[in-house]
Amino acid sequence: MASRLQRALRPPRKLEFTRDGRWFTIMTTLVGVGAINTGNNLLYLLLGMMLGLIIVSGILSEQSLRKVRVRRLAVGDLFAGRRSALRYEVHNDKRWLASFSLIVEEHESRPTRARRRVLSGLPAAVPRKRKHREAEGDVGGPRALAIRVPAGASRVVTADYVFPRRGRYDYVGLDLGTRFPFGFFEKSRDIREPFEVLVYPEVRPGTVALPQAREREGEVQRAAEGRSGEFFGLREYREGDDLRDVHWKVSARRNVLVRRLYEREDDEALAIHLYNWLPPGEDPAGLVAMEDAVSDAASLCARLTELGHRFSLHTIDEVVVEGAGAGQLHAALRHLALVEIRRDPSPPALTLSALENRVLVPSPALPELVRARFDQELQRSAA
Repeated sequence: MASRLQRALRPPRKLEFTRDGRWFTIMTTLVGVGAINTGNNLLYLLLGMMLGLIIVSGILSEQSLRKVRVRRLAVGDLFAGRRSALRYEVHNDKRWLASFSLIVEEHESRPTRARRRVLSGLPAAVPRKRKHREAEGDVGGPRALAIRVPAGASRVVTADYVFPRRGRYDYVGLDLGTRFPFGFFEKSRDIREPFEVLVYPEVRPGTVALPQAREREGEVQRAAEGRSGEFFGLREYREGDDLRDVHWKVSARRNVLVRRLYEREDDEALAIHLYNWLPPGEDPAGLVAMEDAVSDAASLCARLTELGHRFSLHTIDEVVVEGAGAGQLHAALRHLALVEIRRDPSPPALTLSALENRVLVPSPALPELVRARFDQELQRSAA
């Protein structure tokens, strides 16, 4: 009820002054005061021209926004720290008139906006006035510009954007705005279409040669995708798996694609362990180092996929079971994108994999007990 009332009371357009518009309005006011005080006809003429520009600006900007639809297009994989492209289709439903200088901007949810601002070194609270936001240098959410959209036509525009960190970004809708024709005001209207994107951790080519991985990389055989060998088990099919390994009878019975696993595949697997824990308290440096560890794990997964190796991913709470190919990589990256940094008072236990080949990703607060147990298990497996 409250949300419906809020939508009913929301004005159909939002109008904000630009810096040029503020100065032009101040000058118009001064000219008007001078004309009234002096009775000078030239000042009245100038005042009328300036007021006419403001009126024309409002009419033309409204004409540009009317009967314009915006649709989001499919996005590919998004990675933190890497320039990403979000695409939009802008369609002008007017029969005769074109629309000019259309700005399409994602309207961030409050948690997403606060998180982005904090990561950018800004206060979580957003200033209400545009001039204060401009002074901060806040880049805002993804934004694209359509210079001209002819009548009855569509244009695809792209927003180049760099997501500062991995995770889920929520958007409550789109803001369609314009500064046409003079740039004095920015008029916009809301398009309520919720949207969510998942940003994977940063993958750093050339930085995945971790000490443990370098020591044990030679022990991991080059994957032939295990098409020979004894039957080991079944698991759900993932995107990127070989369709020739699908067990069609079981898939039909379960109503979901299931693929075969072989013993040789299990022997080839490398288990990647990430200890996602930090001591309680505010520690920005530790958090940055922990995010670097998550990126190292993602980079190692990408490198193993490139080499054709099988791997599994183990964190404190969850496990991504062994697999290979693009489907396994997407499953691991999704898990790393959503993994939370534990802040328990005491270090939680890390369940180690039963595989012989293991890698422990260095993290900033790795307890000695966990490291010692990991080394002990490695020695036991080698023996």
